Amino acid sequence: MIKETRLVENFLDMVKISSPSKNERAMGDYLIKLLEELGLEVKEDNAGEVNGGNCGNIIGVLKSPGKKKLLFSAHMDTVVPCEKVTPIVENGVIKSDGTSILGGDDKGGIAAIIEMLRVIKENNLDHPEIIVVFSMAEEIGLLGSKAFDIESYGVDFGFILDSSGKPGKIITKAPSAARGIITIVGKPAHAGISPESGINALTVAAHAITKIKLGRIDSETTSNIGVVKGGQATNIVMPSVELDYEARSLSNEKLEVLLKETFDIFEDVCKEFGAKMENTVKVEYPGFALEDNAEVVEIVKAACQKVGIESETVSSGGGSDTNIYNNKGVPSVNLAVGMSKVHTLEEYIEIKDLVDLSKILVEIIKG
Repeated sequence: MIKETRLVENFLDMVKISSPSKNERAMGDYLIKLLEELGLEVKEDNAGEVNGGNCGNIIGVLKSPGKKKLLFSAHMDTVVPCEKVTPIVENGVIKSDGTSILGGDDKGGIAAIIEMLRVIKENNLDHPEIIVVFSMAEEIGLLGSKAFDIESYGVDFGFILDSSGKPGKIITKAPSAARGIITIVGKPAHAGISPESGINALTVAAHAITKIKLGRIDSETTSNIGVVKGGQATNIVMPSVELDYEARSLSNEKLEVLLKETFDIFEDVCKEFGAKMENTVKVEYPGFALEDNAEVVEIVKAACQKVGIESETVSSGGGSDTNIYNNKGVPSVNLAVGMSKVHTLEEYIEIKDLVDLSKILVEIIKG
């Protein structure tokens, strides 16, 4: 039932549409037209307005009164560089020309959902009520899903298509994440004439960094400083430095303990040097954990078995819209799309994986 050529052509069309976070307008318009042609009730919500973007979440509903309501979702935005994507098809693999990302994250997920809808229509398949959500600004904090009013749709289960790995991989656990900026405020002074009258913010930060936990803390928890910004000139004692910090854990308790320990160390070191700390770090999104025998998981396992694809449940170190939907009360899993080396110029996806994922989705709706 899956038409490979059509599926690939749709994917290639979409990756050529530039859609960086908060600038998904062209992609949104493309999807609105497509969903309307497929007979769905289509709307765009106010997520763009709420988050300062030029496009909201695109929502399509395929009615089936009295039946279960299933959510299928993937995000429209991609990381940069994505201004001009030139996809290349070679030996069953789709990649970019090496000057940009490909955008399989997450247009591979979108392509599979569209193909599923086309198969339903073409074959007049009996189906549950289907709510399709193509979210905006996922890559910069799951902003679209946070703004989406999923509660008003009465969704029973959610299937989010946004993981690397081969189709059949089911993400049942993902961490809570905290992000923000820790700023150390020192005191400027002339670095050559009177350095002793200043407080070097970088020195303070360096002392604190030697004491905090960074990297892999344990099997569930990580901590990282990814960006450091500060300084005005070589002849000025650095008056302030900003540290872009994040921490993640599958355990909310562990995350809370790690954050408190980290902040306390920075505060103590600042006091020692006469500096001060400003802190914007906060929990950006909550984690989730589903049992392997949860109904939504069993639905995917059964679908994989029907198409002869081995399934496995795994935990992830990254977040996705799945985190938000689970914490809004909708049992949801994140499904592997087949995308590889995401967020790099070497990103690629195998055509077979797009086809296999589409087959799994069709079996999910057939039940």
